[in-house]
Formats: sequence, structure tokens, C-alpha cells
Amino acid sequence: MSDDRTKRGLRDLILSLAVVGVFVAFLFVVVWRPSPDPVRPVDPVPMLQAARAQAEYPVLAPTGLSEQWRPTSARFDATDGSSTWFLGYVTPEGQYVAVTQTDGDPADFISEQTVQGVPDGERTIEGRQWQQYASGDQLSLVLTDDTSTTVVTGTVSFEALEQFIGKLST
Repeated sequence: MSDDRTKRGLRDLILSLAVVGVFVAFLFVVVWRPSPDPVRPVDPVPMLQAARAQAEYPVLAPTGLSEQWRPTSARFDATDGSSTWFLGYVTPEGQYVAVTQTDGDPADFISEQTVQGVPDGERTIEGRQWQQYASGDQLSLVLTDDTSTTVVTGTVSFEALEQFIGKLST
């Protein structure tokens, strides 16, 4: 008699597990959704055209990037007698790189764009002296001239920023 009860108990346990397993599988199929790509590309061309038409300085944007570089942000603001251009990308490796320019106050702009970065040397790129800044995992290269301040910044190496600068044109 106890043998019968053991067999029935084991059978009931297996049936209960099967019912729970079917229910969990059903929930998984109904509820599970693949996660969408969090990167939302934008078309930078309209903002770039507006910036180039209105800015008092030569507005820079990269050319010749592969389609794996995804533009995620493009802004142009012209207020209070100065203007600011910003263009950000996600690299093929999932890192971030941006170019931003202004003809406003360089000190505040550099501090803001480098995330209060500290000077970390300098390097010559295409015959011009760029200042290096570091702040946590963000590195920046800064060029100030008579008409504007340019900051190229990102979560990539200084060498990668330099390669990005090589692709910038007006």
C-alpha cells in the first residue's frame, strides 16, 4: 500500500512540474521581447546646413565615415551673439565621439565639453596645436583659434580622436 502511495506521489509531482513548466514556457513566449537597439540615429544634414549658413566660423563635420558610424545628435544654437554646433556619433565599437564648436567664451565651453577635464599635454595634428584633456573615461582634444573653439571628445583613445579629426572638413 505504501508502494502505491509512493508511485502516486511521484506521478503527481511529475504532472505538477509539467503543468508549471508549460505555464512558464507560455509566459516566456508571451512576455519576452527582444531588446531594441538603444541608439537612435538622426539625420545631421539639416542641422549641418543651418549651422554652415549661420555660423561665423567654418563648421566642421566628418566625411568618409563608414555606415557603421551612427550619428546620434546634431544641434546648432545661435543665441546672445554666439553660436554652438554639436555633432555626436556612436562608433562601430559602441563608443562615443563628438565634435563641437563655438565662437563664444572658450573657457566655459572647454570646461563644459571636456566635463571639467584637466589638461593632459598637447599634440600637433595637421600642423595645428591641439590641447589634450582627460576626465574619467572621456578624453578630449581642443583647438582654439581666432574665430572659434573646437572640441573633439569621446570615450575613445587620443589616437582615435586624432583619426576622427583627420576626417573633419568644412
